[in-house]
Amino acid sequence: MGLVEYSFGTGEGAPRDWVSEADLDLGGIGAPDAVRLDFDGDGLFDDAMWDSDGDGGADRSVLDVGEEGRYFEDASGAGVWDLEVPPPAAEAGHELRWTDAGGVERTVQGGEDGRPVEVDLDLDGAPDVAVIDTDGDSLVDVTLVRAGRAGPYAAVEVDERSDGAADVTLSDTDGDGRLDTVDRGPG
Repeated sequence: MGLVEYSFGTGEGAPRDWVSEADLDLGGIGAPDAVRLDFDGDGLFDDAMWDSDGDGGADRSVLDVGEEGRYFEDASGAGVWDLEVPPPAAEAGHELRWTDAGGVERTVQGGEDGRPVEVDLDLDGAPDVAVIDTDGDSLVDVTLVRAGRAGPYAAVEVDERSDGAADVTLSDTDGDGRLDTVDRGPG
């Protein structure tokens, strides 16, 4: 995920903006999507600013991360974070399953409403793929494969048979942003 932008304010005047490196995975995406903080003053870095929708800006503050955590939104945009909202279990999605190109069976949480879930398969801090369940059956229908650590997505794997494994791979082999190959694989 990288950097997370967030702000704090008093409700009067403009809030103060911050940008920090994400160091906590609250969304279960396999990569950091939140910033640990101590904004309740208890001396513990057990609070967080969370980018739950992956757009680079915190949309939730979390007081005491964990099962007893409380989640808030900044409804006014003044950096006050005063609107309590349901915990992530109410919006976490479901378990997605797929077999990757190497034949390894994988699972990840998320993907509600067909939203892509980025996954860091090699745990290097950068997402390697984004998986999407377009029909809500918990099987990944589309996998976007990243070209290198910070590169754009260079291939799209599609599960046409709805069996959890890619049947078709569309690739940009020369990095020009246009489709170069279509591989239907065996079968």
